[in-house]
Amino acid sequence: MTTATTLRRTRSRVVAVLLAVLAVVLAACGGGTAGSGGTGGSGGGTIDPNGTFRYVFVQNPSTFDPHKSANPWDMIFFRLVYDQLIRENENGELVPQLATSWEFVDNETALVMKLRDDVTFSDGTKFDAAAVKANIERMKTLDGSTQKGAMARVAGADVVDPTTVRINLSGPGGNLPALFSGTPGSMISPAAMKNPDLDQKPVGSGMARLVDYVPGQVSRYDRTEGYWDPEAAKAAHYEIYVQTSAPTRLNMLQTGQAELTYLDPSQADQAKGAGLNTAESKSLSIMSMYMNTGKPPFDKLEVRQAFQHAVDRQAIVDGVFFGLGKPVAQYMPPDYWAFDQAVTPDNPDYSYDPAKARQLLAQAGYPNGVDFEMLVPSLDDHRAVAEALVPMLAESGLRATTRVIESPTTPQTFYGRQEGNAFPGMGAPFQDPTTVYQASLPGQYANPWNTTTPEFEKAWLDALSGATRDARLPAMHRMIEEEKKILKSFPLHAHYPPSAWTDKAVFPEGYRPAYAPTFYGVGVTAG
Repeated sequence: MTTATTLRRTRSRVVAVLLAVLAVVLAACGGGTAGSGGTGGSGGGTIDPNGTFRYVFVQNPSTFDPHKSANPWDMIFFRLVYDQLIRENENGELVPQLATSWEFVDNETALVMKLRDDVTFSDGTKFDAAAVKANIERMKTLDGSTQKGAMARVAGADVVDPTTVRINLSGPGGNLPALFSGTPGSMISPAAMKNPDLDQKPVGSGMARLVDYVPGQVSRYDRTEGYWDPEAAKAAHYEIYVQTSAPTRLNMLQTGQAELTYLDPSQADQAKGAGLNTAESKSLSIMSMYMNTGKPPFDKLEVRQAFQHAVDRQAIVDGVFFGLGKPVAQYMPPDYWAFDQAVTPDNPDYSYDPAKARQLLAQAGYPNGVDFEMLVPSLDDHRAVAEALVPMLAESGLRATTRVIESPTTPQTFYGRQEGNAFPGMGAPFQDPTTVYQASLPGQYANPWNTTTPEFEKAWLDALSGATRDARLPAMHRMIEEEKKILKSFPLHAHYPPSAWTDKAVFPEGYRPAYAPTFYGVGVTAG
């Protein structure tokens, strides 16, 4: 029997199992079959300048203090109340926001930024170079700062004049412009930095101001009157509701309680049938498998490689996520600027190959297969993936028992207490690829075992060098390829859940609703 025939038969068995999983997901989500409608563009109509735009998400912000935020999803909220130094537009390009221009100088040992001179924080404090300096110093020195790592290669900042700041570097900082479009670039009023309630009462210069916050339920915002960018806040009010149930989120759109949300993949056709607009969300999220490399069986590289070869990524995408996703073997989607064409699920080094998986297990000393515990975060899509993986892995001799755990405590359970051997998890949005790959460096919370290689460490540091994306790309690809030789985790697929919105929503030209959306230029129709 040929290898191709064996793979076809194995895949047929896998798909048969996944069909059963589909029924479970459908029952859980109350949905129909896969599909997407709409165009991903504007809902049409005339914008109501006094309207309220309402979005439904699955969680609160962890804090409104950017320097204490460890959750990348907080940027959904931060972009309303804080301006960033740099903005990432709909095409993924870095464009001016508080900084009107930026340039690496003196052999890339410093980043000089020119700043707007017409911006005021919500407490009346003027934004200037001194404010940027104060924010950088707080990120580097604040007790409990989550941004110290991002600022590790920043030696300090000098005020050249009120509209010019020089950020001095102690090492390569090519990732800084991208980072300054995210949490580290969210500027807090220097006068508010010691406010004891900054975590719940943000003081920024953003296009909106927080006026009501009920944890676990809703946060409400009013447009900043006289805001310096008239194209930003097209609604007078913004509301973000918290709802973990996908059927309830869909119902909120159907009953006119919200204008935009994202759904489970099974609900796309149901939403379309209800007269809503749907499309795949713009997303950088990657679902991956994470392994405990500090104890058997995944302390051996061959077992980790076997795990990767035992997973049929395409079957997961088709069976569990209704085709809404793309199999990947690296931590970025295929349309991302740093994507490495050499690292794909079709490459024999990373592809689905149960026979090779069994061979690698035998080489590792497990000729009869191996038993391990898979932790499962308590989310519907994670449970569905785990249900599909168990029989799939068993085909290659990887016998998993599962234990469901609370999703928010997954990092503490797995990395902190080091329970379990593996778990499936969804990656969060990122501003720069080096941020994602940093987890394979020593000394990281997500790498308590310090599993790495000297070659990867050098490639990661080299990937920070260069003032442009093109200059950084060769080292970036080397970093991606060296990480595959560590393999403390491996990607399954790029995740594109469907977004759904009503005809009241109005989006700017080229806007695609995202898994972590921005509200720049977003409004609602009159009437």
